[in-house]
This record gives sequence, structure tokens and C-alpha cells, in this order.
Amino acid sequence: MLRLVILLIFLSFPAMAEPIRLTVALDESADFRSIQAAINSLPNNGQQAIIQLAPGLYQEKLYFTRDKVALMGSGREQTIIKIAELRSNWLKQHPNDWGSAVVNIRASDIALLRLTVQNSYGELTGDNEHQFAIRGFESATRIITDDCAVIAGGADTLSLWNKTDGMYYHRNCYFEGHTDMVCPRGWAFFTNSTFVNKKAYATLWHDGERAESQKLVVRDSHFDGVSGFMLGRRHYDAQFYLINNSYSQNMADKPIFRHTYPNQPERDRANLWGDRNYFSHDNENNAIYPWLKTNLSQHPQSMIATQITARWTFEQRWDPEAELKQLYLLMEQK
Repeated sequence: MLRLVILLIFLSFPAMAEPIRLTVALDESADFRSIQAAINSLPNNGQQAIIQLAPGLYQEKLYFTRDKVALMGSGREQTIIKIAELRSNWLKQHPNDWGSAVVNIRASDIALLRLTVQNSYGELTGDNEHQFAIRGFESATRIITDDCAVIAGGADTLSLWNKTDGMYYHRNCYFEGHTDMVCPRGWAFFTNSTFVNKKAYATLWHDGERAESQKLVVRDSHFDGVSGFMLGRRHYDAQFYLINNSYSQNMADKPIFRHTYPNQPERDRANLWGDRNYFSHDNENNAIYPWLKTNLSQHPQSMIATQITARWTFEQRWDPEAELKQLYLLMEQK
């Protein structure tokens, strides 16, 4: 009966060709002993690839330049990808950011599942400047993290930076870092996640200057951190939706704000759409400050909370939740 149910669910989604399946372990029990070696072995033929990671501490940087790759760990406590790298140190010897993160992405349709990605530079040295755990570049879109921990000892932990058509989905995750620890450009949706800010400054940052519909949505999640941590800020046009979240009393009474650069005109560009910060709560006690009170009725389209879904966020151009279901079903069929 269970097999019949799984088959019926699988048939309800568009067909996905049989994927390439590889395994990685730190001993000789798998196809590869290095994650990057497994990625490098993949043919560039557009076929979905699923790479299963055994438990272990993988001390290597990852570079994704091939689309349609899913990394499946054995659990965020069991499968850990960790490197120590400070961005400024990297740039002293390299022309750009490619390689400055633990996970570097110049591809699309990449999924990181049931694992931890950690940049431990700040933990080891006490230096809390910019250090990426995950860095997405201009061509990276449709990136998924599910049941992951994404941790850095400094600013910009999760930096997915495709300004034009970047779309990112994050579910059941733990994020930890310092200033702007989660800082997407384009369209991003987070749900059932925890954000822990180790610095008394902004947690969220968004760049949505390329299109009026670009947005950052966080719903059904929790924010915590050191005393005086702030919810968010922006430099450029941005749009924030905070739906049914809870907030630690450590959070500062500081609304999401615009950081300006009067002496840097190339960064202090004119904002076309102004402040667009929307909130909604199932429990109004979670509006711990007046500026957090529900205001979706002020939205130009008079939105209600149930409309704020992943598919709505991505303007019906991407359904990451259906994609995730397909990936997990494929993994069960191994």
C-alpha cells in the first residue's frame, strides 16, 4: 500500500528523468572520497545528479559550475562541510570572490539537503569580518537549502547574489553569523527556519533594485541573537515580508532601515520604490515593537498572510516545493 501511495504522489509531478547517482564517504566505501571529485566527474549533459554524502567532516571547498546537482547529507549534525576563509585574505591573492566561500555556486538548480556548511574563520581567529559559508554568483538561480545549518563567524553567511533573476528557497534551516548574515539579491523565500545573529547589527539584508517585484520573504521562523541585534537593513531598493515569525527580546527596537553612503554615489543610488516592509502575525504578541504590527492591509494589493507562499514569491515561475518532493522521492527509490 505504501509503495502505491509513493507511486501516486510521484506521478502527480512532472516526469523527471532517472538521475545520475553518486556516493561520497571519507573512507573507501563510496564512489568518491571527495565531494568535489564527485561533482567534477559529472557529465555536462543537463541530467539531474544526486550525490549522497556519508557522515563525516569534509574539509574542502566546493565549486558548482554544472546545473542540476543535489547534495544529500546524512543530517546536519552528521555531514559537515567546513573550511576557514576570510574574504579579504582571499582577495589579496585572487582577482575576485570565486573561491572565497565554503560553497561557491556558478550554476542553477543546486540543492543542499540535510547537511551543515560552515566557515569557521571567525570561530578560530575572532575576526568577524566578511566570510561566506555559501556564495552564489551572477548566473546562480533556483538554489535550495533544506534541513541545513549555514554558519559563519562573520558577516554575509549566506550570500546569493544574482541581482537579475536569482531565486532562492530555504526550508527548515538554521542560519548563524554577524552583520547581514542572510543577504539575498533578487527573490528569496525562507520558512520554518532559525536566525541567530552574533552581532548587534542587522540580520537580514536585501537587494531588489532590478525589479519592483523582487522580494525577501521570511515566514514561520524565529529570530534570536546577542542583545541589541537588529532585524534588517538595505542599501538599495528592497522589499521585506515577515509573516508569522517570533522574535527574541534581545532584538533591538530598530525598524528595518536604509543604510546610506553620502560619499559613495555609486553605492548610494536613488531608490525608486521607497520603504516596503510588511508584517503579519497569527499571534499579535509576537509584534514586540509597534513597527512590527500587522500591516499587510497597507499593501497595494491588500494582501493576506495565506497568499504569501513560495510560488507567489517567485511569481509562479518556480515551484521549489514540488521540486523538493521530486528530489526526495528519487532519493527514496535508490
